[in-house]
Amino acid sequence: MAYLRCPDCRLTARATAYYVHGDRCPRCLTLMEPVERFRDAAPASAPALAATEDAARLSAGAVPRAG
Repeated sequence: MAYLRCPDCRLTARATAYYVHGDRCPRCLTLMEPVERFRDAAPASAPALAATEDAARLSAGAVPRAG
């Protein structure tokens, strides 16, 4: 158990963090659950990747070019 995650507010903290007292979330005082990873290992979905690429293309076109 490397991390603790709050099931309500999704705060994740190291199990040895000084501000986690008694396995309670410092934000909402819910009992935190042990987890092995900081983030879920779920892969990004295709629509999310396409939206990210579209946003990058749009922002790159909006940058004025000097010269």
